[in-house]
Amino acid sequence: MLEFKAVNFTYEENSTPAIHDIDFTVKTGEFVVLTGKSGCGKTTLSRIMNGLIPELYEGQLDGTFSIDSTINSKSEIYQFTEKVGSVFQNPKTQFFTTDVLSELAFPCENIGLDRKIIQERITETAKQFEIEHLLDRDMFSLSGGEKQIIAIASAYMLRPKILVLDEPSSNLDFEAIDKLQKILTQFKSDGLTVIIIEHRLYYLKALADYFWIVKNGQLENKYTPNELINLPEDQRQKLGIRALNLSFNTNLASPELSSSNKLLTLEISNLNYRYPKSKKDAFTIPELILSNQVITGIIGENGAGKSSFVKAICGLLPIPNAKLSLNNQLLTKNQLIQQSFMVFQDVNYQLFCENVHKELLLKAKNPESLEKIVAVLNLEALLHRHPSTLSGGEKQRVAIGSAILSGKKVIIFDEPTSGLDNFHMQQVIQIINYLHQLDVIILIISHDLEFLNESCQRPINT
Repeated sequence: MLEFKAVNFTYEENSTPAIHDIDFTVKTGEFVVLTGKSGCGKTTLSRIMNGLIPELYEGQLDGTFSIDSTINSKSEIYQFTEKVGSVFQNPKTQFFTTDVLSELAFPCENIGLDRKIIQERITETAKQFEIEHLLDRDMFSLSGGEKQIIAIASAYMLRPKILVLDEPSSNLDFEAIDKLQKILTQFKSDGLTVIIIEHRLYYLKALADYFWIVKNGQLENKYTPNELINLPEDQRQKLGIRALNLSFNTNLASPELSSSNKLLTLEISNLNYRYPKSKKDAFTIPELILSNQVITGIIGENGAGKSSFVKAICGLLPIPNAKLSLNNQLLTKNQLIQQSFMVFQDVNYQLFCENVHKELLLKAKNPESLEKIVAVLNLEALLHRHPSTLSGGEKQRVAIGSAILSGKKVIIFDEPTSGLDNFHMQQVIQIINYLHQLDVIILIISHDLEFLNESCQRPINT
């Protein structure tokens, strides 16, 4: 059993508590989902559960927290590790080795398990997670979704009693989410206690015992799946949570010219790329025309070449025979870089400044739009914060703001709703629609069904 009693925590650099007055009990074998707006305190709760608070994140922790009445906030971190498996919002932050096989072995080696047991667990886990084909791969060659699956498999290698997952579906394609759902179903059948922090709720409605809505650092409401499904739409929107019933709209609107936009096209031909040592092309594009008249969604399985494709459009991959033209003007590699802006899947790679205000203005060609973008993306309270102190969803919104202010003609979003709640997803849709009114070509890589249905008019399957 996991138990919080009157728990409060304030990070050292902040004056406002991240969580307060938390009374929360999870019984052995329960499946609990924590959801709510980005930055509401969900990740802070998970850091207490896995011992990272106060071990790595310093601050004032009050109240009582315990696991099976034997582990508490004063316990050593290794005691948590043996009981609690953790998957972080950004899986890269929990990798220790450079190849998949070693990464799976590392947790067991770290506690001194016998070599034969480790080999048996790797075989068993690889089969269960269907990742046998990835065992000889290096970590740097994996897609974001593949890294997510490896992170979950690695966390399970010690066979913990409690598994805490922070946004496990954020980088997964539709097929991989189905696979994750099956794995979680098996965990529940095996009596594993599962606590998931998640915004995408549709794949969890048949698994969760209950959903907790976190708001402003407190546990606001508790719902069973049926209660949440039957919640009136206006109440769901007010809570800032995603829909539980969802299907992909395969009949997205046909591309239509917009009379309000000056036509801008990116003509692509002979765009083929194969990674070194790979036996097949990452993608092959004989001919393609992209336009600012529609918002284009790039969809496909994890590892299908989506990110590589857009990197090539940005001039970040060397493709000698390719031709890319903007309104019939052939672009060099440097011109491609100058005309394009990519919001990365992992936005930590593109946040450089000491506060959000400077970050937004770093390469802004349209600084006069700062106030409007800050208001639409709800960044006012974050302007003087260091980007590293923000939640994943908050970082994502800052990167999107930087993209809009850059004034570039081709803007690419790689999973822009990763880590975003319904409220902020709707804000991203609004700002993308605003951007669509300008002379800008917009490409969106996404596995987010709800977001794709509401934002894109043209799907391209890689």
